[in-house]
Amino acid sequence: MESLNIEELYRAAEQSRLNAFESARQDSLKRLQSNLDDIGASYRNSVTQAQTASRISALGQEEKLAASGLSSGGSYAAPTSGYTETARVAADNNLRSNLNTLSAARLQQEQEARNASNTEIAQARQSYENSVSDIRTQMAQAQINQYNADREYNYNVSTTAYQQAMQRWQTYGVVLPADASILGVPAGTRTASSAYNNAKLALERWKALL
Repeated sequence: MESLNIEELYRAAEQSRLNAFESARQDSLKRLQSNLDDIGASYRNSVTQAQTASRISALGQEEKLAASGLSSGGSYAAPTSGYTETARVAADNNLRSNLNTLSAARLQQEQEARNASNTEIAQARQSYENSVSDIRTQMAQAQINQYNADREYNYNVSTTAYQQAMQRWQTYGVVLPADASILGVPAGTRTASSAYNNAKLALERWKALL
C-alpha cells in the first residue's frame, strides 16, 4: 500500500488557500468595477438632469423678462440690459456649481468604492497568509512527530535485536557471526570474556531508558 506524502498534502492545502484568495480578489475587483459603472451612470444622469433643469430655468426667465419688455439675449443673442446679463451669469454660475458638486461627489464615491475593495482584498490576503502560516506550522509539527516516531521505532528495533543477540550469545557461549555487527564484538567471543560483561551492562542501560 502506497504511503501518504505529508508534504504533498500540505502543499495541496496551501494551493487550495491560494485559489480561495485569488477567487475572493477577483470577486472584489468585479464588484468594484460594477460599482464604478453604477457611479458613472448615476453621475451622467445627474449631469443631464442638472443641465435640463438649468435650461428650463433659463427659458422660464426668458418668459419673465419678455413680459417686462426685456431680453436676456435668447440662447445666443446679446442681452438687452445689465440686469439680464447678471441673471445669465448667475444661471451659468449656478449650473457650473452644480456640475462641480456632482463631479466631486462622483470622485468621492469612486474613491470610497476603491477603498472598500482594497480593504476586502487586504483582509482576504491576511486570512490567506494566516492560514498558510498555520498549515506550515502543522506540517513542521507533523514532521517532528514523524521523526520522533521513527526514532523511537528504530531505537526499539535496535534494542530488541541487541537483546536477542545477547540471548544467543549466552545460549551458545560464543558470539555468532550474524550477531557480531549487532553486538560490536568479534564473532567467536566467549561469554567468559570481559566483552560479555560490558555488553550485559550496555543492555541494562538500554532497558533503563525504555
